[in-house]
Amino acid sequence: MGIKTLVTADDFGFSTNINRAIIDAYKKGRVTELSLMIDSYGTDEAVTLIREKNIKDVGLHFSLCRLTRDGKIIKGKEYDYVLANWTKEQLQTAFNEEIDLFVKKVGFIPKHVIGHKQIALHPKLLFHVADYCVKNNCYARANVKHKTLQNVSIPEGLKLGRVADQIFTFQYGSPEEMRALYKAEIESAKKQGSFKTAEFVFHPGYASDFEIPLTSFIQERKDDINFLLSDEFMKLINEENLVLTPSSQI
Repeated sequence: MGIKTLVTADDFGFSTNINRAIIDAYKKGRVTELSLMIDSYGTDEAVTLIREKNIKDVGLHFSLCRLTRDGKIIKGKEYDYVLANWTKEQLQTAFNEEIDLFVKKVGFIPKHVIGHKQIALHPKLLFHVADYCVKNNCYARANVKHKTLQNVSIPEGLKLGRVADQIFTFQYGSPEEMRALYKAEIESAKKQGSFKTAEFVFHPGYASDFEIPLTSFIQERKDDINFLLSDEFMKLINEENLVLTPSSQI
């Protein structure tokens, strides 16, 4: 039996160019789950695509959208400030607002809850998000370190919802280089012990002058979409006995 493997495309809804890349990967069967930013430049288009293509494997990419409205995208230091200075109640209210907005726009509850920059794992939010995921049978990403939340740890025994045993992400270069990097990472994980489920996290995107002022993650997005659409990605999947699987089956 192969390793059940979720392939998530983060930042769906960020912009038209990022939407286009994610849909290209999804249509080729390279992505199993879309993570939707609920109030960004490309959200309305993304919701239209979800409805037109009857895409069911969509979750919430929780990003404090109340701060990104009216053409503003907040970045790392601003997240640091909000997480440090907002109360637990303010952050939980922001989360609830995004859940409600997701259901209103998409028409069903999110299949997963994933925090932009891993903010859903912040101690002020962690128990609230975990409770939601458990009650609603959501997948919740864990065990990814991000510089915004370097010191976050999940209390032993806390149930986050369904999670993957291993997470693979943040490798870049040519498709050949990325295949080699991920292969080495997977083989290293196997040596440390067997695992039955895994998640690959990608941020696929085509970029234009529109995206450049909004995100420093430009070349990385291009590398991700190039790798996902390449034969090298499928070689990796086949060689490592990975079975592409939506989060509902993780």
